[in-house]
Amino acid sequence: MDLRRKAIPVERQRQVLHELVDKLERSPDEKKFAIQEGAIELLKELQYAPDKVIVEHARLGLALLGYVPPLPGPGIRILSVDGGGIRGLIVAELLRRIEKMTGKKIFELFDMVCGVSTGAILLCALTSEKNLTLDESIILYKKMSHKMFHRPSPLDKITGASRMVLSHAYYDIELWESLLKQYLGYRRIIDTSKLPNVPKFCCVSTTICDEHIEAHVFRNYTFPLNAHSVYSGSHTARMWEVVRASSAAPAYFGDFQLDGQLHQDGGILYNNPTAVAIHEAKCLWPNEPIQCVVSFGTGRTRTRDWKDGQKIISKNIIEQTSLSSSWKTKFLRILDSATDTEATHTMLSDLLPPGRYFRFNPYLTEFLSMVETRPEKIAQLERDTTEYFHRNEDKFELVSHLLTRKRSLILKAYNAMLRATFGG
Repeated sequence: MDLRRKAIPVERQRQVLHELVDKLERSPDEKKFAIQEGAIELLKELQYAPDKVIVEHARLGLALLGYVPPLPGPGIRILSVDGGGIRGLIVAELLRRIEKMTGKKIFELFDMVCGVSTGAILLCALTSEKNLTLDESIILYKKMSHKMFHRPSPLDKITGASRMVLSHAYYDIELWESLLKQYLGYRRIIDTSKLPNVPKFCCVSTTICDEHIEAHVFRNYTFPLNAHSVYSGSHTARMWEVVRASSAAPAYFGDFQLDGQLHQDGGILYNNPTAVAIHEAKCLWPNEPIQCVVSFGTGRTRTRDWKDGQKIISKNIIEQTSLSSSWKTKFLRILDSATDTEATHTMLSDLLPPGRYFRFNPYLTEFLSMVETRPEKIAQLERDTTEYFHRNEDKFELVSHLLTRKRSLILKAYNAMLRATFGG
């Protein structure tokens, strides 16, 4: 049936599209056949239909078929967000500044977006059922952190220590999951492809089994035929599940079981997920250059006399662990430390072309615990972020310029020729 014929009733078009999408979800092996039968060309036209339901089905169908739209700029624009708990406020504020400079929403400025742990919280908040803005995300960060991590009383410490023994989690898992469900909702990550102006985006967790430990990438896309990522992954998890898995820090929230796999915090392997983001992007756009990579850290400190690769431990976390089990102390000291984000930064600085890679990672007056909630400490974090922005305003201006560059007519014509020759 040719759904482009205007004589076909809208309800019938919706039904047929729903059946097509359902078939692709239940039988991924049918993908090649559907593409050969012209499904991509049909859905590309229907994504501009006047009916909202048809548009959403068409967008989802294209995502399931591995369709990758042409880039609006001269290359791939990539955003990466580190883990870091409450220090994710740094990233939210700096992204808000970029939005103000460009006059565009952050998801309009990037083609691939990747986050881990607190980075996953931020990205999923922006694509949640509540459709939060960055300003609203900042409020959400503070609200959730206060509910979860308020300064513990002696009774709280005893309760937390008991939970550590019973569930290997110091904090209340049920409360954490209820907050994620309340604020992030049950939308599947692949269903964010239905939304306008949402780029390809992914979040990283770590899966654990007896034999090995590896990264798991939750995606709102699938790959084109014959394209494969080195990272295993999935696209059907709910938004709250994505964040629960990506932020499942040992000793904080404990492991998370999903679809037969045991997930822990993605920061265990990739607390700076920029390399993952670049790899995923090149799988989707193998013949495109990188226009701009913007990587956000969640803060570091100048008061360091350790060698590269060693860890920094916040005083606050040591105070909080002093009355708890040795297991909690060990895990919190490891997880609260700045997992080697700067090693990835050093490697990418060496490998990527000059003027294409930007790392924003403010120096902090004091390196805060991931679970810090004291108002005066949060206020200092915000002051440090503001001062960092003003010191680096020229750099942010350059990034804003790079992110808003448009594709030339020559490149557009060249890509049209490639699509006509090779399809897609």
